[in-house]
Amino acid sequence: MEKKVKNPLRKRLLRELKQDFGKYLVVFGFIFATIAMVSGFLVSDVSLKTAYDESFAKYNVEDGHFTLFMPAEKGFFEDMEKLYKVKVSENFYADFETDGGNTARLYRMRSDVNRTDLWEGDYPATLGEIAIDRLYAENNSIAIGDFITVKRRRFQVTGLVALTDYSALFKNNTDMMFDANQFTVALVSDIDFNVIQNKDLKFCYSWVNDDRTLSDEECRDKAEDIMHWLAERAVITDFLKREDNQAISFTGTDMGSDKGMITAMLYVTMVVMAFIFAVTTSSTIEREARVIGTLRASGYSRGELLRHYIALPIIVSLVAAVVGNILGYTVLKEYFAALYLHSYSLTKYRTVWSAEAFWLTTVVPIVILLAVNLIVISRKLRLSPLKFLRSELTSSDKKRVIHLPHKIGFLTRFRLRVIFQNMSTYVTLFVGILLANVLLLFGLMMAPLMDNFRETVLDSKLSNYQYVLKAPVSTSDLKAEKYCLTQLQDEPSGEEVMVYGISPDSEYFRNITHLAIPADGEAYISEGYMQKYGIEAGENVTVKEKYTGKTHSFRVKEVINYPAALSVFLSDDAFRKSFEKEDGYYTGYFSDVKLSDIPDAYIASVITEHDLVVIADQLDDSMGVVFPIMGGFATLLYMLMIYMLSKLVLEKNAHSISMTKILGYSGREIGKLYISSTAWVVMISLVVTLPVAAFLMRWIYGLFMARMHGWLTFFVAPATYGKMLAIGVSSYLVIGSLQYLRIRKIPMGEALKINE
Repeated sequence: MEKKVKNPLRKRLLRELKQDFGKYLVVFGFIFATIAMVSGFLVSDVSLKTAYDESFAKYNVEDGHFTLFMPAEKGFFEDMEKLYKVKVSENFYADFETDGGNTARLYRMRSDVNRTDLWEGDYPATLGEIAIDRLYAENNSIAIGDFITVKRRRFQVTGLVALTDYSALFKNNTDMMFDANQFTVALVSDIDFNVIQNKDLKFCYSWVNDDRTLSDEECRDKAEDIMHWLAERAVITDFLKREDNQAISFTGTDMGSDKGMITAMLYVTMVVMAFIFAVTTSSTIEREARVIGTLRASGYSRGELLRHYIALPIIVSLVAAVVGNILGYTVLKEYFAALYLHSYSLTKYRTVWSAEAFWLTTVVPIVILLAVNLIVISRKLRLSPLKFLRSELTSSDKKRVIHLPHKIGFLTRFRLRVIFQNMSTYVTLFVGILLANVLLLFGLMMAPLMDNFRETVLDSKLSNYQYVLKAPVSTSDLKAEKYCLTQLQDEPSGEEVMVYGISPDSEYFRNITHLAIPADGEAYISEGYMQKYGIEAGENVTVKEKYTGKTHSFRVKEVINYPAALSVFLSDDAFRKSFEKEDGYYTGYFSDVKLSDIPDAYIASVITEHDLVVIADQLDDSMGVVFPIMGGFATLLYMLMIYMLSKLVLEKNAHSISMTKILGYSGREIGKLYISSTAWVVMISLVVTLPVAAFLMRWIYGLFMARMHGWLTFFVAPATYGKMLAIGVSSYLVIGSLQYLRIRKIPMGEALKINE
C-alpha cells in the first residue's frame, strides 16, 4: 500500500509562528482577553438568570399584588379566588426611617407567597431581631450581629436575605432607578410585626394563579379581570401585575438585554481582529509572492495554499478562544457574578454550563474570522503563477498611479505615496479606531453625564421637600404651596408619567421656568419626555389612567427643563377639570423647609433631593467599575491596532527602508517618512471618528435608556473629547517609539534580497 506523503507546507507553520511570534502573541492575548471577559460575563449572566427564572416556582413568587385603602374583611376574597382560580395572601408592610436616615420596609416572616432566600445567618425568631436585605447590608457595611435602629427601636441583625419580590430594590414602582443604598426590605418576627399600628401599615395582598403554566397574555387578562372585580368592591390605592412590577421584572429584563450588547461588542471586535489577520496575511503573501508562484507552478492548488495561509490565524484564534473560555468559566465568572450581585438582590445560584455561551464565544468568532480571511485571502490568491513569479500582485494590467502636484514638497509626496500604497491597511486602522472611540466614549462619558444630571436636577427641582398626602391636611407654614399630582401612563408605551396641577401664581414653578401656567387643554412636558418619545411643541401628548383605561390628551405648548421625571404640567384648575376633582382639591405641598406640623399618618411620601438623583447614584454604585474597564479595553484596542498595522507598513516597506539606509539616511530621517505617514492617518482618524463615535453613541444610548424608566439626558462633557484625543495621541507615541526601534533593526542587506 502506497504511503501518503505529508504536505511539506505544514512544516512552515511553526517557522512562520516563530518569525511573527510578536504579532501572533499580541493578537492571541487580545482575543484571549476579549473572549475570557465575554465568556465570564455570559456564564455569570446565564447562571444568575437561571436562578432568577427558577425562583418564581421555587419561592412561589406572586403573579401580582394590590393595596387597599382599608384591610379586607375575613372571607372577602373567597368569591374572587373561586372565580379567577387564584390564591390571595396577606402581604402587609410598613415603611420606617432607620437611624441613618434610610428607609426600611418591614414584613412579617413569610411561609407561603414570595418566600425568602437566606444568604447568611438566621431568620428573626423573637423580639428585637431583624433580617435585612443582603445587598443593602453590603452597601452600608452591616454584618450579622450588628444593631440598627428602625423607628426608634433597636434591632439586632440576625440574617441577610433576598426577598424574591424585591430582586431590584425599588422603593416605589414609579422610581426611575432602584436604590440599594438607602432603601431595604426586612423581615421581623410576628411579635414585632403585630405591634405596628394600622396607620403605619400598607394593606397589600398578593395573588398567585392556581395554574402556573398560563401564558403571559393569559396572566395579563386575568390581572385585568381581578382589577375590575376589586374596583367595584373596594378602594384600590395600588395594583401591579408581576410584569409591571419593577422590583420583580426589572432584573430579568436588564440581565437579558446586557447579553445582546456584550456579544455585539465581541463580534465587532472579532471582525476587526479578522481584518488584522487578513491584512497581515495579505502582506505575507506579497512578501512571498515568488515562493507562491514557484509552488503554484510546481502543482500546488489555490485551495492548498489558501488552507496553509489561513491555518495559523485559525489555530491561534481557536487556542485563544479555548483558553479564554477556561478563564471565563473559572476566574472571571466569579468577578462578573459579583458585579450582578452588587446591583441586584438575587437568590443564591449555581454555575450553569451554557452551550449557547460556548457557541457565542467560540464557534461564532471562529466562523467570523474564517469567513473574513477566506474572502480576503482567496481574492489575493486568484492571480496566475506567472504574476506571482513576477510579483505583479494586482488583477489589472496597469497600476493606477495617483498624480500628485509638484508644488507639494518631496517629503509630503513621499508620505502620501506610503499612505496610498497601504490604503487597505489604513482603512482597517480607521475602522478599528472608530470602534475603540465608541468604547472609549462610553467609558469616559458616563461619570460626567451623571454628574451633569445631578447638577441639572438639583438646579431645576421644584422645591426642597415635596409632600405627597394620603388625605388633605392643613399646615401653618404660609410658604408651603398646594399642588395636585396623579400618576398616569404614557399612551401607548405604558410608562409611568407624573401629571402635576400647579397654581397659576406658583412661586415654586417659577424656579424651573419663566413661562406662565398653560391654559386649559394645553400642557408643558419635561425635556426627558420629549427626548424619549419624540414629542414636539404643538403635538398632542396622551396619557391614560391605570385602573380605568380612560385617556386624556393635551396639546404640548412648550418643553421645559425638568429632568427629574417624565412629567406633564397643567394648571391646577385644568387638572381638577380633566380628572373630575372638586374645587380646592390638592394632593400635597411644595416647601423649601420640612413641615413638622403634618402628622405622619397623612403623609404618603416625601420627595427630597436624594429621591431626585437616585438613578445617577445607583448607576454609579452598580456600574461605576464597568466604565474604567471599557476605557481600558478601548485603549488596549487602540494600541493593538496601531502597533499591528504600523508594523505591517514597515514590513511591507522594509526593502525601501534598507535602500534609504544605504543612501545615507539616518533612522530618525527614515522615521519621519514612514512613521509620520502612519501618524497622519492616526491623527486624522482620531479627529474624524470623534463626531461619528458621538453619533453612534447617541443612538446606542437611546436604545439603552429606552428599556429604563425615566430618562437621563444625553451629555458629553467637552473635556471628554480632549481626553479621547490625548489617549489616542499618547498611545501612538508609545507605539511610534517601538516602531522607530524596529526601523533601526532593519539591515542594509535587506535591499539585496530582491533581484528583478
